[in-house]
Amino acid sequence: MRLTSENYKGIEFIRVSSLPANQKEVFWQSFDKNKIVKILTQTALFNDCIQYGDYSKWFSKNFTGQEEIVSNPADLPWPAHQVM
Repeated sequence: MRLTSENYKGIEFIRVSSLPANQKEVFWQSFDKNKIVKILTQTALFNDCIQYGDYSKWFSKNFTGQEEIVSNPADLPWPAHQVM
C-alpha cells in the first residue's frame, strides 16, 4: 500500500522508518541513498526522509505490478461473475 505523505512547510515527504517491513526491505536494496534528506522541524530532526515524488516513483516501479496482478480477476479464487 502506498503511504500518504507528511508535510512540513510545503515539503511533502515520507519517513523511511514509517514504511511497512516489506517496503523497507526493497527500499534498502533499490532506492538511491543520495536522495535521503534530513528535515529539521521545530521539535525534531528527521534524518530518514525522502521526498514524496521520489517515493511515489520508486513505489510505482517496485510495487504497482504486484498490485495489478493481485487485482486481476483471473487471479480470484472464484469466477468474477459469481456473487458471493
